[in-house]
Amino acid sequence: MSTETRLDRLEAQAAIADLVHAYARAVRRDEPEKVGAMFVPEGTFEVRSGQPDKAEYEVRSRYETPEALVAFLVGQKGGPHPVPLIHNLMIEVDGDRATANSMMAAPIWGTDKEVFGEYHDSFERRDGRWLFSARIYTVFPG
Repeated sequence: MSTETRLDRLEAQAAIADLVHAYARAVRRDEPEKVGAMFVPEGTFEVRSGQPDKAEYEVRSRYETPEALVAFLVGQKGGPHPVPLIHNLMIEVDGDRATANSMMAAPIWGTDKEVFGEYHDSFERRDGRWLFSARIYTVFPG
């Protein structure tokens, strides 16, 4: 692998990690209006329920555009919301596309509840900037 290719991959991984953590920070700080700019215009977000070791799942909600996701989050603004703690972020880069997998544990601010699950993310590099093309979050039971 050439030096340029290795450098591009490392820069992509760093930019993608920053994007994942910026999303978590926006949710943590209850700043949903910042989330839309992190997605490609046709980006999607889906929440599922499932087991960590099984392929079966149930779709809980799906947002077909970043605007739909932001509208939902803005409607929840000021109320209980997750305080995301991202763990085990693994990123695979393939040119101008990438995927990532991470775990999230999140106490729900304003309650005594917590949510735990796994993200499967897809990304695209557009105009030199990495953005989410799809986020799937599977909530584990319990």
